[in-house]
Amino acid sequence: MVQWWTAALLLGAAISPSLAINTRAPFGKRAPSPDVVTNNIVPLRKVKVPTTIRSAGRRKRLNPRSTNTTGTTSIRNYYQLNYVAEMQWGNKTMYMILDTGSSDTWVLRTGYECLDSNGAPTNQTDCTTIAPTFSGDYTGGQIDNVNFYAAYGSGMVTGTFGWEGITIAGLTVPNAQVAVVDQAFFEVYNASGIFGLAFQSLTSEYPGSNSSQHPSKQRINYEPIFYRMVDQGLSLPTFTFAPQRGGDNGYLAFGGIPPVNTTGPTVALPILTTNATKSKPTINQGDYYTISVDNVIYGSNGTTKSYGSSIQAIMDTGTSGLYLPNDLITSIANSFTPPARYQNSSSAYSVPCNATAPKVAFTLGGVNFNITSTDLISALTDSNTGHCLLFLFDGGSDGYILGDSLLNNLLTTFDLGAMELRVTALA
Repeated sequence: MVQWWTAALLLGAAISPSLAINTRAPFGKRAPSPDVVTNNIVPLRKVKVPTTIRSAGRRKRLNPRSTNTTGTTSIRNYYQLNYVAEMQWGNKTMYMILDTGSSDTWVLRTGYECLDSNGAPTNQTDCTTIAPTFSGDYTGGQIDNVNFYAAYGSGMVTGTFGWEGITIAGLTVPNAQVAVVDQAFFEVYNASGIFGLAFQSLTSEYPGSNSSQHPSKQRINYEPIFYRMVDQGLSLPTFTFAPQRGGDNGYLAFGGIPPVNTTGPTVALPILTTNATKSKPTINQGDYYTISVDNVIYGSNGTTKSYGSSIQAIMDTGTSGLYLPNDLITSIANSFTPPARYQNSSSAYSVPCNATAPKVAFTLGGVNFNITSTDLISALTDSNTGHCLLFLFDGGSDGYILGDSLLNNLLTTFDLGAMELRVTALA
């Protein structure tokens, strides 16, 4: 099993989206939606999630009704590891991880079979969850002759699909297609499941009722919940994250922005092509939320350094930290006072928990966006040294991700109609 603090929850399709069957007409390119303020707020239950989740960018490519148009739900970012929001499945409340790096929405079935990191059955006590799970039948019935399969970096989830009424942020989506998981390697013990907010092309339906059979070329795209919201006129094609610190740690808004204070200019960032599809993304044939980072500026003790090169990276709420080029991560780690040390036992950098972090800013659209020191030093500790682990990781040659360490400092609007992200610094 991988180290508990770097468990990679890598959801969604296991093949190139270009191979999937598409069953939906495209929305079509639209002008940017207005950033209107909405305050329809759903409070969250306080939970703690003691594991780091990495979704989109670290994925292993295995083969295997309301009449409102905006809505807001509050989110909690416990230990700065992921976002959790409240969602109603029929008349039952679930606590969902919000993930812009995957597209399926699923919950654990009561009594689901526990799997280890290799996908083999293991002791059921290893999968104890204190979050609500799903029991009974889908309100609208199960979908026959299809199955749900989503790949982890070191595990998987499987289950069935069905139709269920879903409510979040005051917006009710009747007969949404969702999945209930019967087998899982799922290390987050107090979340009910995942709410996927990425593109339709990453959904993970397969033909046949046997979940062990998921031929890659037969993966079927279906309409995820957010697409259905837009199609039914419940929301404009935008959703916005606005994390805040302490208590209710911010909001998720649909069709607008939540009532929070910002500072500085708003920057529009086109969603870019990535190596996954080699094609220009559209809302119907989308990719990950990949943007261009102009530069990374960092320094301490009066010294400022510049990475000096642009990179492409995924904006992913399902990832806690920052996955960047190794030379950049090493240089930033050396800028801590005292310098960070790489811990083989944890496969991460660590510093004394009272260490002084360097100033770090990401240049996006020509504007520098700062990261606070609390978003660089985690509350997780190395078992050997007792030092705090950093939210800085080697992204390899091209698996770069801008996770919650950056998103915690931004108001971020995902506009699927205009195919752009808009970011503004939170005050």
